[in-house]
Amino acid sequence: MSFYALAVYFATVFVLVAAQDVELPVQTCKRDASDYTSCLRLAIQEAWPNFIAGIPKLEVPPLDPYFLEYQHTVYETGDLRADVTVKNVNIYGLAKSNFLAVRPHHAADSFKLEVDLELPKMLIEGNFKANGAYGALQIGGEGFFNISLEDIKDTWSIEGPLANDKWTLEHFRLNPEIGKMQIWFSDMFNGNEQLNKVALNFVNEYWPSLYREMLPFLSNKLDEYLTEIGNRVFSKVSFSKTFP
Repeated sequence: MSFYALAVYFATVFVLVAAQDVELPVQTCKRDASDYTSCLRLAIQEAWPNFIAGIPKLEVPPLDPYFLEYQHTVYETGDLRADVTVKNVNIYGLAKSNFLAVRPHHAADSFKLEVDLELPKMLIEGNFKANGAYGALQIGGEGFFNISLEDIKDTWSIEGPLANDKWTLEHFRLNPEIGKMQIWFSDMFNGNEQLNKVALNFVNEYWPSLYREMLPFLSNKLDEYLTEIGNRVFSKVSFSKTFP
């Protein structure tokens, strides 16, 4: 859930920066400049606080905290099968995003952009309803949850062909690495407090393995969703003006 939301915010920033019909406080970087990659990284970093605050004329809400009213996801990966709905979720920490490097790869008929970034901390909290199973263990309950994340590192990998001065995205991949995670939920087993406590101890001890198991599924879903979002905008934008 948290990485899905995080990636949506970053994708929103990218597609808005690319829009040519509005003036944005984003530096333009010339491709033939000796400091091209550094310019791109600095442009993103300096513009980030403007997006964090929200831009009403672009219908961009504040991003820290970010409010997510509703999200429904069906997870099916390995031993885990879960139908999860979250509501009234607040996400904190995006203001501290640090953009480390930008690597553009220009070719005659394609373009790829890689962006390295890190966040020191994030907190996600809200309401949930879940049904499913982990192996033979049945899951079913609803209540409140929170997830604390620390030392988050990620690389966006955005790529696709160029034609008629348009960039068509084929992939928007993410692969977040998490240094520390702490999870809490109020009732995942329909009122069975003892089983809920056992489950909390289990997920907080073995979250690295659980996360690695779920990551391919999450990354594929994110790729599909973010690619679609990006193409809605880049199909209307001049590539040569976006990346002069």
